[in-house]
Amino acid sequence: MKIKYSNPASGIILPYLKTGITWMFCLLSFTTMQTSCSSDDEQESTEQPTDGPKLRQLTIAEVPITRAELTDAGTSLSAKWKKDDQATYFNLSTFTSSNIDYGTLTASSSAATSSFTGTVSCEENHKIALFYPATDPIISGTERGRFVISLSGQKGTLADLATRYHYVYGVGTVTSVTESTAYATISQMRSLLSVCKFTFIDKDSNESIPVERLSIGYGDNASVGYPQTAMLEPGESRVVAGMPSGLLTIELDAEASDGVYVALLPCEADDFYFSATGSKGTYSGTAQAKLSAGGYYPVTLKLAKP
Repeated sequence: MKIKYSNPASGIILPYLKTGITWMFCLLSFTTMQTSCSSDDEQESTEQPTDGPKLRQLTIAEVPITRAELTDAGTSLSAKWKKDDQATYFNLSTFTSSNIDYGTLTASSSAATSSFTGTVSCEENHKIALFYPATDPIISGTERGRFVISLSGQKGTLADLATRYHYVYGVGTVTSVTESTAYATISQMRSLLSVCKFTFIDKDSNESIPVERLSIGYGDNASVGYPQTAMLEPGESRVVAGMPSGLLTIELDAEASDGVYVALLPCEADDFYFSATGSKGTYSGTAQAKLSAGGYYPVTLKLAKP
């Protein structure tokens, strides 16, 4: 079995195994604090800004469309924020080996574009990263400042994926400040994962396969597994996948034949192994796919009983 690494431009580290039957997926669409001082009572007080940022009520205006709430239109996913969605902010400009400023900002409306507000330690021209869904960064050790992206525990539904697994990221700039407020703009938010909708049919009978549990891995069998986590490095805006550690398993709350929604890491032409179990038994098969960050892939795969 030959393993290589692919997609260095995006920073995604993924094993590539070239083998097995292939069905190519088709991408459809996605669509300062101040101090006062005086020498004596006869001198006027003067105010001077101190070094460093201060706490201000920050508003990031016009945060563009993302997938906080998803609707399946058949061949595409429509998207909008949901009021009170929370995203994590991370002040890139103040991040050092001894300081880390982060917290949550809240969406003000349910719309394709929404402002986000919250209290942030910042000053003009600071770079503020925004990460959804709200997740605390690692605050100590060699991975300090990184965000963990988890893929395990998925339930196979669009609602679960939208609120827990569709990770999006962007960086805004503080454009103006007053004593107590700050305003920032952000040009774009980018999706970090791919969204797939898998339906399965019996290779021999062409009948639909109901699914209660779906397992996914790299290669043409269950031996390689799939990364359960990845990490975002905000300062470099890149995602680094963890090593495969067992199959990625999706446990559905109820058996379904009309599609299983799964968030996967972007990749370059990798082979995937699938095992689907339901009331008709267990089926397996392979497929080859190139997945892009932010892409939506509704696909039907033919599987067979071992």
